[in-house]
Amino acid sequence: MKEKESANRLRLSLIALLFLAQGCGGGGGSSDNPDDNASNAYTGSESQAVVDEANAKDLAVTAASGAKRAVDEIGLVLPARPPVTASELAPMSTADEESTAALCPHGGKATVEFSYEGAGLINIFTLTDCRYGEGLHLYTFTGTYHATHADAESDLSAVTQVIAGRVTNVAGVTREVHHTLSCTEQWRSCTSSSDFNGLDGRLYRETEVAVTEEGNMVYTAVGRIYDPYHGYIDVTTGIPFTLECPEGRPGSGRLNFTGANRTSGSIEFVSCAEYVVTTGSGTSNTYRW
Repeated sequence: MKEKESANRLRLSLIALLFLAQGCGGGGGSSDNPDDNASNAYTGSESQAVVDEANAKDLAVTAASGAKRAVDEIGLVLPARPPVTASELAPMSTADEESTAALCPHGGKATVEFSYEGAGLINIFTLTDCRYGEGLHLYTFTGTYHATHADAESDLSAVTQVIAGRVTNVAGVTREVHHTLSCTEQWRSCTSSSDFNGLDGRLYRETEVAVTEEGNMVYTAVGRIYDPYHGYIDVTTGIPFTLECPEGRPGSGRLNFTGANRTSGSIEFVSCAEYVVTTGSGTSNTYRW
């Protein structure tokens, strides 16, 4: 009985996940292209890139793609419910009903499966047309919430959560999302990442990215972006950037990026059509999107 109650407790415990670039607030994203992001998991390089003249252009686009992605995710949230206590546990037969009521208060359906893996427990919530939120922050999500707990007897054990699917905001803007959150025992330390298709169609990953809106659709960003071929770079903002171009690309501003061995570069947005890439060695080249 203890094992069944523990399974129920874990199956019905969801963490309130703000699906955005690490703690940013504000309204929804600006993209209107449902294919600008990807639900596929990133499988590219995880080493630190060495910036050089041969890869500077690729890494510049990596920086720009990560900054745009982070802005697009401002204010975006996924369905969630606070953890329940043991006294609030629902019978096994009502798990789907309880999950639907908690996660999809405005309609849709949530079903839940669970299985044991060694000493751990895997929960898979399948959400279909799940509607939640309120006012300007009303969303519809279809996809899965996959949670792996290291210890089936404790909801404070290490956990990895993956949310993948398609989310639509109240304005009808749809994005595909693939977000991973991993936390150590008792939630002492957590890391998160988001996988997405970039401005050039390649599949990227971003971690610990923060965006600030300076006003009038002008932004700054800082974080780590993974290029599938070259590895990750750390991105900062040299000059606040804008995203007013019809294609959703930056039209002004400058992003700086650094790699291994103190290598670096920057991308400056001259217009909606052109950008300049400069390496730490001083080489500059102008490109068109």
